[in-house]
Amino acid sequence: MAIRLMRAAFLLWLPCAAICACGQDSAPEPDGPQGNFPPPRVIPGGGIGDGAIDGVVNLYVIDDVSRSPVANATVRVGTLDGTTDATGLFVANDVHGPQLIVAKASGFRSEVWIGANGANITVDLLKANTATPASATVTGQITGWAALPVTAGHAKVAIVGYSQSDDLGDEANNLKTPNDANICFTADTTSPCNFSVVTRTGKLALIASVFDRASDGTLTLIGWAARQGVTASGTTAGQDLTLVSSASQATVTVNFGTPPSALSTVAGIVGIDIGDEGVMQLPSILTTSASSLLAPKLGAFSNATGFRFTGFANNGATPTAQSIVLRRDQTGPTLDAGIWLDPPGSATASRTTASWTNVTGATIHSAEYKQGATSVVNVSVLDGSTSFTLPDLISLPSGTLTVDIGAIGAPGLDITNFELDTDRDKLAQAASSTVTLN
Repeated sequence: MAIRLMRAAFLLWLPCAAICACGQDSAPEPDGPQGNFPPPRVIPGGGIGDGAIDGVVNLYVIDDVSRSPVANATVRVGTLDGTTDATGLFVANDVHGPQLIVAKASGFRSEVWIGANGANITVDLLKANTATPASATVTGQITGWAALPVTAGHAKVAIVGYSQSDDLGDEANNLKTPNDANICFTADTTSPCNFSVVTRTGKLALIASVFDRASDGTLTLIGWAARQGVTASGTTAGQDLTLVSSASQATVTVNFGTPPSALSTVAGIVGIDIGDEGVMQLPSILTTSASSLLAPKLGAFSNATGFRFTGFANNGATPTAQSIVLRRDQTGPTLDAGIWLDPPGSATASRTTASWTNVTGATIHSAEYKQGATSVVNVSVLDGSTSFTLPDLISLPSGTLTVDIGAIGAPGLDITNFELDTDRDKLAQAASSTVTLN
């Protein structure tokens, strides 16, 4: 600022002849602002963009679910405190380089981003207490069910589910159907399979796994039935499923790779990505000793882009340590888990601080403070730090808390230029170590 004022004073001191010799202007043009001053914009789903911080941060705060602005949120950019306006915006001026970002609002989980470096930043806030998600009841039958043969002393079983959204932790993916109305159990070749299943709302697909049940209760997967193009709302009837032909099924095998050696409990599930209808998760648990599955081929579904594999490993103990891999767009017949992340080592936490050892291959490190099922605050570390002190804007409740100190792997993600809606597919790994605070 001082340099610009000195230069302006010098120009005013110059004689008119010197100025007139430069284009015959009657007066010198004023200097424009120096630095990076992009217009404010909301980054879809949250994120960082539009160049490094050099003069301004346009900070928007939005609701993660509705994507509507969160007005009157309490925010901090570096050392500047304020509140968001009706559009969810707070503008911080005269800031340079990576900044501490804090956003909190009543009813939401607070967010802290350490080392954020983008002139436009959008923070998406999750509801602290998950409300009961919207649901629908979908009814129908499995066409051709009665004609399926039954071995003497055995029964046919079908379990009907629905495709999931691609939002990790979305409670709408875990809705329960009362009284097992989504399960058919028959021991003859005349009874139909009429089902009722509680689903999330919106566009989705239905999938049923079909089993042979032996007299000792052993279930053997023998096939699948499915329906696409369902728009679920209220009670949606007449959504009959079609059996997937044997020619449209094949065995898929998972290569679990090398999960972290300290995490001895390992399992996974296979899904099929079907575009805007979501992810058709095949409800069969695979393990390292039982790693194959009879699955529908990709060609059995319109808009199928590939198989995905979600693998889980944990230590089966307290304190809990776990690792997750998520691999998309595989075309089989062998699905690879790829590289797993180790949980953060030397993880410690208190009500004011946390520290850990960074995980090789991680893109972002984090810490989430929870009280029971309520998520209180989430800290995302973008600058490679291995510890933090909670900002004084954040207050934790009394009583027992758990702190999940995590590592996230997102190959190809640029932490200075990302949009969560666009870059969600880059998420491939996560791992965490849990600390309990009494």
